[in-house]
Amino acid sequence: MSGRWLKERKSDPYYRRARELGYRSRAALKLKQLDERFGFFKGARRVLDLGAAPGGWLQVASESIDEDGLVVGVDLGEIDPLGLPNVSTFVGDVTEEETRNRIFELFGERVDVILSDMAPDVSGAWELDHYRQIHLARVALVIADKLLKEDGWMVVKTFQGSEHDRFVREMHDLFEHVRIVKPRASRKKSAEIYLVAKDLKTDRRLPEEFREEEEA
Repeated sequence: MSGRWLKERKSDPYYRRARELGYRSRAALKLKQLDERFGFFKGARRVLDLGAAPGGWLQVASESIDEDGLVVGVDLGEIDPLGLPNVSTFVGDVTEEETRNRIFELFGERVDVILSDMAPDVSGAWELDHYRQIHLARVALVIADKLLKEDGWMVVKTFQGSEHDRFVREMHDLFEHVRIVKPRASRKKSAEIYLVAKDLKTDRRLPEEFREEEEA
């Protein structure tokens, strides 16, 4: 990390605020702002967090749901223990069926909210990184199709680029209501944007690349 980057981070008011509140990442404030606007945690008892490391979103979800609820966090890397009784984490690759099956088994029933802050390791080739990130977002839709309650909520991060509009249409194929939002805590220079969706359609369709797998 460059000295300039560290200096910018320390001067970032959202970074400082997140540290003051005890959150592991400034991204926690993005989720809080989205929930303040949409209220997706209201009455929620079961929450899935995809791409959960380092744990900022897990902290927000934990404090926002019932104490006897369950928040499950999944990431490719180990998540340091949070010491929160309603949070469970494990290492897994959500693009693999084995990981998705483990998620389903942990809950045993449909969930109220699915969060996806997943992003690939950055290669430096923007179009490749954008496509890989959208692919992860599409995998999150496959999980939502099987695990989310019919009136549940989904929050998913995407990167703006050539595939973004197509992904928005795919979200509309799955959900009755879809909103595109950039929280105040997102850096202005960042290409990230969030889609907040509610109410699965009864006649929903998965993204084309997953339809054959679903029908098999």
